[in-house]
Amino acid sequence: MRAKLTDLSSHYTDRYPDVLSVKEQIAKTEKMRDDLLADSESKTKANSGKQPSGGITADPAQSAPALQLQGQLQANQAEISNREQAIVGLKSRINDYQARLNEAPAVEQKMDDLTRGYDQSKADYDSLLKKKNDSEMATSMEQMQQGERFSMLDPPSLPLKPDFPNRLKFCGIGLGVGVALGLVVAGGFEVLDHRLYSEKELKALIPVNIVSEIPELPLPLDERRSLRKTAFGWSMAAIVVLTILSGSAFTYLHN
Repeated sequence: MRAKLTDLSSHYTDRYPDVLSVKEQIAKTEKMRDDLLADSESKTKANSGKQPSGGITADPAQSAPALQLQGQLQANQAEISNREQAIVGLKSRINDYQARLNEAPAVEQKMDDLTRGYDQSKADYDSLLKKKNDSEMATSMEQMQQGERFSMLDPPSLPLKPDFPNRLKFCGIGLGVGVALGLVVAGGFEVLDHRLYSEKELKALIPVNIVSEIPELPLPLDERRSLRKTAFGWSMAAIVVLTILSGSAFTYLHN
């Protein structure tokens, strides 16, 4: 039970329920042991007073609990020794790992130094290789009797702005295609619509005089629907225009 208490104490605090329970069991067992030992001693003294002085005989039935507790105590002490040895081994391993962790920054520093030295050596090697190639090229041109040394007058440079895509051009093309498509769609609806909307169209179709005309009587629902349709159309037109203007401004500022 003491070994179990040591194991629990290494993981939990003293207020943990299992720790309190094991402590209570240990206290009860120790009290029982003390009571048994006191009882055994009292009985032994009583027996020694009654028996002759020639010798003292112990009662095996009375000493059995004490022997059992003694054996359990020895087993617990052995378990404690084993646990202490295990703790020593764990501490040794912890110290080993801690030493390795302490050595990590030094190893990283050495690695950085090696990497820095490698980069510098590589840069020097590339510079020397470039000079060697230039020298070989100049020597080859002199051997071909060109009379001049080869040297780069104007090194290549990167462009200042992208050549593709041209966003402003694409916005213009999209605007033109949208307007053309809108005109085609509207014209198609006008061509396909065979309804008559005026007196002139009716006279052109039928050569008769118009006696009377019944005006359109719009309902409140139709008026609201027409207002919603008009508002939706203007809203979509505003969104398209704002989108085009935003894209053009972004393209201009980006370029």
